[in-house]
Order: sequence, then structure tokens, then C-alpha cells
Amino acid sequence: MKVISIIITLVGLAVLIYCLTYFRPALNVVDSDTLTSNPKGAMTSEWPVFIGILTTFVGITFFFVSLSDKTAKK
Repeated sequence: MKVISIIITLVGLAVLIYCLTYFRPALNVVDSDTLTSNPKGAMTSEWPVFIGILTTFVGITFFFVSLSDKTAKK
């Protein structure tokens, strides 16, 4: 479980770093939504950044759960 949680954390960090460098925030005066724009200028939502943060959090949580995991004695 420790190895899988480390892999999940690294994937989450990679997604987060990629999204923070690829997507740029853009102010949209017409809409009150927070949107981002990719380098081609297309407007997209901020879901990829949220997914990166969520995946990193899940990986870290699984890692700390696996540290305190004790097997039941019969």
C-alpha cells in the first residue's frame, strides 16, 4: 500500500505541476465564473488543477494510513 500511495502522490503532483504551467488564469468580464485559458486561447474550467490537488491529497492520506496499519492478531 505504501508503494501505491507514493505512486498516486507523484502522479497527483505531476498533474498539478503540469496544469499550473500549462493553464493560465483568465478574467472573464461577461461571466462571473473562474476560468482558465490554455496557450491556444481556449477557455477551460479549473477542473484539472482540482483533480491534481485531490489526487495528491488522496495519495498522502493513503501513505499515512499505511504507516499506522497493523495486522490483526488471531
